[in-house]
Amino acid sequence: MRLSQAQRLLLIVGLFWYAQYVYMPNTAPYLLAQKVSADFVGIVVGAYGFTQMAARFGIGLISDILGRYKIIIVAGCIFAAVSSVVRIVVPTGPGFLTANLMSGLASSTWLCFMLLYTSSVAKANLLQALGYVFAANNLGIMLSFISSAVLYQYFGMTLLCALSVVAGTLASILAVGLSDIKREPSPEQPDEPAKPGLTSLLSVIFSGRLWFFAFLATIQQGITMGAVMSFSQEVARQMGGSAVQMGLMTIVFIAFCVISSYLVAKPLIARINPGVLMGVTLILLAFYCWASPHVTSVYELIALQALMGSSLGFVLTVSNSEALKGVDPKKKSTALGLYQAIFAAGMTFVPMIAGFIIEHSDGQFDGAFNFQAGLCLLGALLVAIYYLRARKLKSV
Repeated sequence: MRLSQAQRLLLIVGLFWYAQYVYMPNTAPYLLAQKVSADFVGIVVGAYGFTQMAARFGIGLISDILGRYKIIIVAGCIFAAVSSVVRIVVPTGPGFLTANLMSGLASSTWLCFMLLYTSSVAKANLLQALGYVFAANNLGIMLSFISSAVLYQYFGMTLLCALSVVAGTLASILAVGLSDIKREPSPEQPDEPAKPGLTSLLSVIFSGRLWFFAFLATIQQGITMGAVMSFSQEVARQMGGSAVQMGLMTIVFIAFCVISSYLVAKPLIARINPGVLMGVTLILLAFYCWASPHVTSVYELIALQALMGSSLGFVLTVSNSEALKGVDPKKKSTALGLYQAIFAAGMTFVPMIAGFIIEHSDGQFDGAFNFQAGLCLLGALLVAIYYLRARKLKSV
């Protein structure tokens, strides 16, 4: 059966994120078992976000200047595969640090996947399209986590990295067959060039709306990397959790990512004010952070992952849609690149700070998770202020 462009791209998205995440849940336990210090593990995890923080805005800018997405998508899939080759060849702390920098560069191309998929949809359907592409993203991650949970205990890290290489290679081959967008001058403004100039593109830097919603995404993504992708796994291990139980943690997390990403554009959820949806979700995420080091069984920790997973679908998808409202379609790559570069700062610094706090607290996790809970409450407060102010200005 021949796949449509949209179906092919969703398949590529799933394979790409499988390649990027199949090894990730076990990275921190794997390195800690090799006697790598907690603060260096935080640096390794944070390196993934650091590259994205540095590269995403530039990639978005280049994409808008070229007027092309396909070549960047192919390059991203190749980097995803090659980074895991590095993990196989150099399975040490420095090797994983190098590989995570490469993986971060691969993930920096994610904006081109999203924009190619949504390039043909009407503005009114943007949230729904983003929901589908995020659902494919999270489904790929869920399958990677299932593989990780089932295989790591028996076959170790090398097989997981080999699966990453295979998935990244398949995604690269499929991406070669994609059709790129064709940008034409607007019918309303036929004299306007199809590709905006550099000065015009850089004007997105001054969008306060984009910076605000990117900050909310920074909190959500930072806690994802600083908790469920790293130190929550170590909390479970210290409670005597098995590899299967720790795998189940990540599966529950990503299952709720898929569900919330799919539901966010459905009428029942779409009718909820975005400020209410994000504010309540951030408060529940704060409870997750506070409760994680205080639970008494691994199964309680597994149940908490539903809150963490839901935050990705509700906070990340909605903040993404809200940030891009009103952005000129010809500048969306640059705007989305800036948005993703900003939230990559959270992916970089939150796990680094968490690792530092743990390392200097005699291995205790309370301080690190309380720090993350505080970030969530700050985000919820800022959401309330932003939407109350917006409502007041509208009524004036």
